Parts: sequence; C-alpha cells; structure tokens
Amino acid sequence: MSLPKTAFTAGLILLAAGIVIAVTPPAKTSWELRSRVLVDGETLNVSAGWKSNSRLLVKQVLSVEPPLKHAVGLGAAFFPGGGKDFVVAGSAVEQSSPPRPFNFYVFDDANYGLWQAGIAYKAFYEDKEKNSTSFSFSIASKEALPNSFYFVVEESGAGLRPIVLVDSTISWTEKTLKTECSEYVSSSPPFLIEEARDFRIRGNATETSGKRFNLYVMDYSNYWNWLADENYTAIFERKNVETVGFDVPLTESQAKSILYFVAENPLKDVDESVSVNAVLEWREKTTVPSILGGWVVGGIVALIGLFTMMVAGVASLVSKRGKKRENVLK
Repeated sequence: MSLPKTAFTAGLILLAAGIVIAVTPPAKTSWELRSRVLVDGETLNVSAGWKSNSRLLVKQVLSVEPPLKHAVGLGAAFFPGGGKDFVVAGSAVEQSSPPRPFNFYVFDDANYGLWQAGIAYKAFYEDKEKNSTSFSFSIASKEALPNSFYFVVEESGAGLRPIVLVDSTISWTEKTLKTECSEYVSSSPPFLIEEARDFRIRGNATETSGKRFNLYVMDYSNYWNWLADENYTAIFERKNVETVGFDVPLTESQAKSILYFVAENPLKDVDESVSVNAVLEWREKTTVPSILGGWVVGGIVALIGLFTMMVAGVASLVSKRGKKRENVLK
C-alpha cells in the first residue's frame, strides 16, 4: 500500500475515533459527601438513677421487768435488693411520769452477745442515764449490714424499771433498674449503595435543665448487652456531662446497623430530659460523563484525522499528476 493511502487510512481511523470520543465521552469518578438525619431533636425523659427509700425497723414500748435488768427490741435488716448509704435514725423516750433515766444501746447480734457476757463490745449507738435520746448512724454498704439490729433499754439504777418507747427507721439509696433510669431513641440506617466509604456519626446531646447525664451510642447487640449488665463496646460513651458533642468514625457494618442513642440518669431523686441530635455522613462513589472534555478531545482527534486525510489526498493527487506528466514526456 502506498504512503498516501496508508496516511489516508490512518486519518480516517482518527476521524472515526474522534467522533466516537465526542459522542461517548470518558466518565469522571468522584466520592461525593452524603448525609442523613438520624435523630432530630428527640427528647428522652429519664427517671432518677438512684432513689431514696426507707422503712420502719422498730416501734415498740420496751419495759424492764424484774428480775431482768434490760429489755430488747429487734429490727430486721434484710434487704433483697441492692442499696447503699444506709442510715438508721430514731428516738427512745421514757414514758413514765415523772420520766425515769435509762441506758440505751443499739447493737448487732454479735456485739449484743458480747455486751450480755460482760466482754468488750462495740455498739452502733450508746447513751446512758437519759430520760430520752435521739440517735442516727450510717452504714455504707449492704454487705456491712447486720442480720438484725438490737435496741436495748437498760436500768441505769436498781429498781428504776424504765418504760421506753423506741421508734426507729432505716433509710437508704437504691439503684433504679436500667430500664427505668435510661431511655433510648433508635434509628434505622439509610439505604447505602455498595460503593460507599468514610462513614461518620455526628451530633450532640444536652440536658434541658443543665443536669448531669450519661450518653451512649451503641449498635443493637451492644445495647442489649449493656442493658443486661454484660460486657459491651460503645461506639461513643460519655458520663456525668451536662452537654456533649460527638464526631465518631463508623465501620461499614456499624453504619448499616440500627444505632441506639441512650441517655442514662446517674442522679438521685431527680428526673431529667435530654435532647439528642444525630446525623450519619458517608462518601458515595459517583460516575459523571465528562461531556466537555469528550467534545474537546474527540474534536482534536477528529481534526487530526481529517487533516491527515486531506494531506494524504493532496499527496495522492500530486503523485498521480506526476506520473501522467512522465508518461506524456515518454
């Protein structure tokens, strides 16, 4: 094949390629930021995490009758649930007229036995030769409680035979069940295409009256582990805050799961309200045809092809005329 024909063929190919590029431009790939509101100012109303409680231990008139020198009233300290910060308080008042002096003690069972045996003892409370007395003492934990409290009235002198009204209660702080002192709002995940990345959860939470609260962000399984007091892993966790913001990366699995936004009340005898906002963000792969670029590139290629064809055509014409002239001269 002659050079002009080869050049013409190449130009034709370039022209066709340029037209194809212009008609079907190359695609441009980018990762576009996407977002979806998961929680929009939801208010979680949460009961107190600790509640005060109390009950009567004993309310009894204790009379010292001969030949005994003392009288005893019992108060059971059995607590089936949890608790802390126990306080035993009350009074012992002599009922005679005129009032007679007496000695007053509060023991556990072991120290009551020691006191009876005349051995060194330790009383929760002790007061002597009084017509009346008021008492209060603390016990930090449930484990430190005795099985029973022994309220003992003793003669302070021979033959006095006191008659004493003993009135006592026990108060304590009791942990509220998590189902009562916490509240959550859950959010179903958005529909995410397969090609997505850079997942994040952003938001904030605020107690409407400036009280302290705990905030957790968890997936489905970890929320139920937390509620059951089992090991859990929170996506985000902050305690004893009045307001808090969060901006946390997520795995694809977390982003596609149900998320739980949990407010917990750590306070005693105070309810609270927590406002929560949350947005899920991610980057999504998008493909956009580059129309202008396709036109420019395709046009240039087509022009080169057209120019090559024109040059090849002129060269072919010149070559043919040259051959005719040679034939005439011969």
